[in-house]
Amino acid sequence: MDRESLRKKRRRMRRRRILKNAARISVSVVVGLLLITGVWQLLSPRMEKKGTSSGKGGVVQTVQAAAPEKEDGSGQAGVVKLTSVVPTNETPGWQYDATGWWYATSQETYYSNGWIDIDGSEYHFNKYGYIDTGWKAIGGKGYFFDEKGVYQPDRDASMMIAMTFDDGPSSYTSELLDVLEETGAKATFFMQGCNVEQYGVDNIPRMAALGCDIGNHSYDHPNMLESSQESVNAQFTKTDQLIAQYNNGQPASVVRFPYGNYNDELLQIAARPCFMWDVDTLDWKTKDVQSNISAVLDHVEPGDIVLMHDIYQATVESCKTIIPELISRGYELVTVRTLAAANGIELQNGQNYYNFRTQTQQEE
Repeated sequence: MDRESLRKKRRRMRRRRILKNAARISVSVVVGLLLITGVWQLLSPRMEKKGTSSGKGGVVQTVQAAAPEKEDGSGQAGVVKLTSVVPTNETPGWQYDATGWWYATSQETYYSNGWIDIDGSEYHFNKYGYIDTGWKAIGGKGYFFDEKGVYQPDRDASMMIAMTFDDGPSSYTSELLDVLEETGAKATFFMQGCNVEQYGVDNIPRMAALGCDIGNHSYDHPNMLESSQESVNAQFTKTDQLIAQYNNGQPASVVRFPYGNYNDELLQIAARPCFMWDVDTLDWKTKDVQSNISAVLDHVEPGDIVLMHDIYQATVESCKTIIPELISRGYELVTVRTLAAANGIELQNGQNYYNFRTQTQQEE
């Protein structure tokens, strides 16, 4: 055989070896892929059940939803599994994160959505697994929990009223906040954006620190029944943005419509609990200290919402008498949201509320 023929034969043999090796590799790859697919199908349901943590402390998102409470608010808290693949709590017991306190029943589970007795004290856990504090509406009744979340059955809500102030803030608002701070009273401020621009920086952080409700009362007080939907949206949005600058990034939590004028469409645009009033002092009309004092002290009843305006000096001056006198008569001055919760009303977005008197008081 000549050299050229030998060379050709060797090249053919080399090609056959290359093709044979490539075939072996291809088969190995296919088998490997089939094995990986089978293992994934076997393990993925377990991985999905266990979940991954995307909430604070692994509590906010759950593997399963806790059973809803009974209509009357009774029922023991459920035990829900944490979503974390690696449990965030090293030992069972009380846990704390940026949202609040929760209770780990094991390294993988926690209490949620109901009542539970722990070491002789009663607690109520919300649907996210955190304890309730302050007044909470549960099953149509008001329940009070102290700052540690312990239920206080003897706490009385029968003498509560809500003082509300529209159109501010103003140069007089700081004096009103002084009175609230001195007496421990709370109030709700429904503010105009145009005044927030001027006086918000000095007053809104203090309102929040004193535990007052922050409300939206439009940007410049138009009659919203005569405004377009776009205009109404702009009024609320601009005011919320201004408020958020001085309220830790949070917009107003409640709304009052200018002049009290509203319809169903406006309620949906507001998209928050909205409030009217029961006692109208007409302080904007009289601008008289004694008239304001009489308007409140001679007419207010437990559960009422009182309307005043902190843009008038006479109003703020009259509150220096009204607020201490109400307290001396046994009234507790709270925010509109607290008044609702204490009377068992769970506030809904897009609804308007007046007073929160008990059924017995309304019948009288």
